[in-house]
Amino acid sequence: MQVKYFIQATVSKFFLNSYKLVGLRTGSYLGSLLGRALGRIAPEGKLAARNIARALPHLTAAQQHQVNKDLWSNLGRLIGEFPHLKQIDAESDSRLLFEGLEHIQAAQKTGKPIIVLSGHFANWEMVMIGLGKILGPTGALYRAANNPYMEDWIVKQRSAFMPIQIQKNTEGARKMIELMKAGTPIAGLVDQRLNTGDPINFLGRETRAPSAFVKLARRFEAPIIMTRIIRRDDGPDKTHFKQIFYPAFYTPQSDNMQADIDATMRQVYDVFEDWISERPADWFWAHNRWGD
Repeated sequence: MQVKYFIQATVSKFFLNSYKLVGLRTGSYLGSLLGRALGRIAPEGKLAARNIARALPHLTAAQQHQVNKDLWSNLGRLIGEFPHLKQIDAESDSRLLFEGLEHIQAAQKTGKPIIVLSGHFANWEMVMIGLGKILGPTGALYRAANNPYMEDWIVKQRSAFMPIQIQKNTEGARKMIELMKAGTPIAGLVDQRLNTGDPINFLGRETRAPSAFVKLARRFEAPIIMTRIIRRDDGPDKTHFKQIFYPAFYTPQSDNMQADIDATMRQVYDVFEDWISERPADWFWAHNRWGD
């Protein structure tokens, strides 16, 4: 298995270093081409097509095909942009626009630690770049890469804009509690399946979702703010983005803790469904979200 991971990492780093050499704009473009090619031959391409067809039956077959095609183009761009994240962070004043900052400002006035939630939309790495500019150091929960040879590289790439990286494990859970007690904001992407998560209906199908952030929000009476990244249509190229923040909401504080968590999770996932309905190709369809 270690040999397999080493070979995978070697090939991946070859492409990533190539994207680095050609520059951000060209790397993003070449990544989109590779992404489309992978979407046609990789097993995940068929998985994405099946997920799209089941979740978006109101779209025609041609429209579903276009969503899948654009999805892989976006994923390829994300990979092509990954080695340039430090540059994007340094140039964020021109590459990243903000909308809805008044919602962050209102949440800050409560004096409570802020919890920011998002999902795998567009270039989701930009979420933490934006939060670093707006909120300062923010705890970022992440899932470690399966490939140990890539894990160190990924952590290093993110270190420029994610000074507080929290691996998703028992120690990470303790770290999030410590940050909340200290008043430090925390953030995470909560749209993927967690086998031990809470049951929820997502896009018409039953699945499970991670609820740790919602439980922390209830415990600390903290505001939850949803945010997403979109690629700007009015930018010079596809490597310009907008980060949108939405009004804060709170977990109910009734005598039924599970009902409070379920209601808040429903609210979070309703937002995800709205985003997907608006821009379906932005979401990461190429994973086994429903466990089937």
